[in-house]
Amino acid sequence: MMNRHPERRAWLVLWSAFAVFLLLCFSIPFAIRQYLLYSTAPQSALLEVIGGTVRVQERGSAAAIAVTKTKEVHEGTLVETDENSRGILTFLDGSTATLFPNTQIQLRDMRESAFSFGAAPITLAIEQTRGRMRVGAALLAGKSGERNFQIVTPHLAASLAEGSYAIDVSSDASQVTVRDGKANVEALERSVTLVRSQRTVVRSNEAPLPPLPAALDLIVNGDFKDPLPRGWALWRDPPSDPNPENGLIEVIPVGTHTAFHILRSGSNQSSAITGILQQVNREVSDFRTIRLTADIRVHLQSLSGGGILSSEYPLILRVKYRDVYGSEAEWVHGFYVQNATNNPTNNAEFVLPDIWIPYESGNLYDALDPKPFYITQIFIYASGWDYDSYISGVRLIVE
Repeated sequence: MMNRHPERRAWLVLWSAFAVFLLLCFSIPFAIRQYLLYSTAPQSALLEVIGGTVRVQERGSAAAIAVTKTKEVHEGTLVETDENSRGILTFLDGSTATLFPNTQIQLRDMRESAFSFGAAPITLAIEQTRGRMRVGAALLAGKSGERNFQIVTPHLAASLAEGSYAIDVSSDASQVTVRDGKANVEALERSVTLVRSQRTVVRSNEAPLPPLPAALDLIVNGDFKDPLPRGWALWRDPPSDPNPENGLIEVIPVGTHTAFHILRSGSNQSSAITGILQQVNREVSDFRTIRLTADIRVHLQSLSGGGILSSEYPLILRVKYRDVYGSEAEWVHGFYVQNATNNPTNNAEFVLPDIWIPYESGNLYDALDPKPFYITQIFIYASGWDYDSYISGVRLIVE
């Protein structure tokens, strides 16, 4: 059948071709512009080993290699520390990630604009499968002035703004703590925003907890509301069976307090230690404050002050730790209610008898020399002749 209006078809073809021409005139330069502005290129990071040996496995490598000094690492690299090693990664924008012992991460993305005039944001993505990492997200700079900084764990995804953050990952939970800055943490299509001195915990198959204070308590069962064996072990010297002459311990209600009670009578002026200890075993080098707090109450003591060596009090708090070189050190603080014979009372303070006193150590990290690197144990005990003391609400707070 003959087309009755061939001129219409001709004009339709002509205008269609012209529209395609105009579309190409716009889209080709636009596509080139988008490519030039937003295409990215992979970058590297510098790994510096600051203790022990760090294992590094590059993408595509059959086996990991041991690094003891420095190494340039690339996208896809797996970095792992053991119980004696640590390292620090410095990224293209000056951001850092400090890896503490027993930590494993993979560098998923490290990218920035491929061209100097590009507008693509810097992209940093780290997958952390276990351990502790301290991230310092640098001041925004670079080509675009923008950055996407993401941490992914088995339990959450966190987007980080400029600031300082700690990420802790165990088999059943992950925790993000904000020292400075702002983080958005997502899990199970729920999110929570954290600001300075806040943290959240995400457990397996659960949404993030609402923002919590960043301060952590390293003591287990410090309120003594659970049975004493949860967290605590008996400590005596001499290590004999409990009796009034060697000291008795118990957990009892005292007014509004659930208190750990230490009692010794009939000593006949012989000395003995009665108390409890807890294995803390926690590295604290990444914290800026360490405070020991408790409510204490001393009823009586028969030995004046701290004894002739200033080491025997009716209630004593002791924290044992190691410094950065592994040397053993300790902090000790005693309480006494009488010093009739003017014995020395070093590292102790006088308290009124039979009154609950809230005690706070102050920042031990600043006060101690050498500074604590790894806290091993905490002791709560009495030493001397006869004594009768109470303690409640023991907390070793780090932040």
